[in-house]
Amino acid sequence: MNDKARLNYDAFTSLLEHHNMVVTAAEVHGVICGLICGGMAQNDPRWQQHFNALLNDDFELPTELKKAVNLLFSRVYEELINQSRFELLMPDDDEPLDDRLEAMMEWAAAFLAGFGVVQQELNKASSELQEMIQDISSITQVSGDFDQEDEESETAFVVLYEHLKLGATLAFEEFGKGQPQPQRPTLH
Repeated sequence: MNDKARLNYDAFTSLLEHHNMVVTAAEVHGVICGLICGGMAQNDPRWQQHFNALLNDDFELPTELKKAVNLLFSRVYEELINQSRFELLMPDDDEPLDDRLEAMMEWAAAFLAGFGVVQQELNKASSELQEMIQDISSITQVSGDFDQEDEESETAFVVLYEHLKLGATLAFEEFGKGQPQPQRPTLH
């Protein structure tokens, strides 16, 4: 996974703890991804209201944290629109697998919450995306206790991680506002 994402995870964890927030960095990233992939435009200020409603009991974020969340929103939006370097905000690969799996489950649940707030018409989604949303929902219920931390468990984690990335990308392609609008012919 991406070092830049890991460093941001650590920084967000510290920032959230500093402001006594009871959410995780994975949840913050998941909600942001869900809002964007559900169709929230980058320049639509309502995303902050949705974010605050989902993760901060409708309260405004402290200035320092609000700035960091705004930067993360812009970064995620750019990664998705450019179709490059999109990574989930997760703990370092050196962290225990149970901790990483817990963060993945939190990310998936937060993604679904953000996506659901914005996208009320999932029935208009392709069957592939509908199935992917079901898969993401299933990931929120994966058992957090592995009998052992071995190569097979690590491989399973990476498969789930990549599946979440694919799901977010697919949702953005179908519902994201980053797609260029077709130009209308000029009437003379």
